[in-house]
Amino acid sequence: MITKPPGWPFLTAVSAVGLVLLYWASAPYRYIIEMSLFAVFVVTPLALIWTVRIILAGRKDADAVSGRLRRWFLPWIVLAVVLATIVVDVPFWVRFTISKPSMEAFAKTVTEETTIDGSCRWLGLYRVCRASPYSTIDAEVLPGSAALSTEEWAIHSNTGFIWLPEGRLNGSTDDSYRHLGGNWYGWRGWDNW
Repeated sequence: MITKPPGWPFLTAVSAVGLVLLYWASAPYRYIIEMSLFAVFVVTPLALIWTVRIILAGRKDADAVSGRLRRWFLPWIVLAVVLATIVVDVPFWVRFTISKPSMEAFAKTVTEETTIDGSCRWLGLYRVCRASPYSTIDAEVLPGSAALSTEEWAIHSNTGFIWLPEGRLNGSTDDSYRHLGGNWYGWRGWDNW
């Protein structure tokens, strides 16, 4: 048994790790610290298990290991594909593109209101739990704008989207903005760290 490549339980664990990383990478701003800690505390033990298994298998029957190298390295291929998609920002763009029509329709309704809507709703693949017209650091409300605060599973976030039909946003001491194209910006605010 030790000479066999990692089976379905191990590949399922590696795939679950990949899915969590892809999900966190699909936020308006990546959760770099959380993703790094997750990699250290979850990916590292999986890598150690894989390393011990391949060493023991190689000592017991080197021919069996060399004959199934593709299966032995499948977990690393999965993680390499996940890393490549994160580097080129595929998870975010897929999730944002799917969610954009419903977020745009909702943002247009927010621009007509003056109060803050604190209810949570799904807009496409993002859970938006606060919506209001966007106001600058000087408390100036930009007409026709909307700020949508998102919530992510298992992480308290201070990220979201801003719909800004006119003008451009610049970063401040507390907030960072990322132009997504057209009228859309991703934003990350100060999260009390």
